[in-house]
Amino acid sequence: MTTVKDKQVDVEWTLALCRTKAGLDQPEMARRLGVSESTYQKYEAYKNHMRVDTAFKFAEIVGLPIDSIIFFKN
Repeated sequence: MTTVKDKQVDVEWTLALCRTKAGLDQPEMARRLGVSESTYQKYEAYKNHMRVDTAFKFAEIVGLPIDSIIFFKN
């Protein structure tokens, strides 16, 4: 849940949305995570899954609780 104009709303915090919210582009996020840009692009496309330690670092960078971020899709 996220508060928007004093109302609780459900937001699907995809990796791309989180990154954009943090004001980062893909190359900068890749640099901060210590992965290649192509690896990060695969994370955002949900073609590869992040390691748990990388996911925690991602959540810290974007400033959101880890359990509110969608790290994989079926």
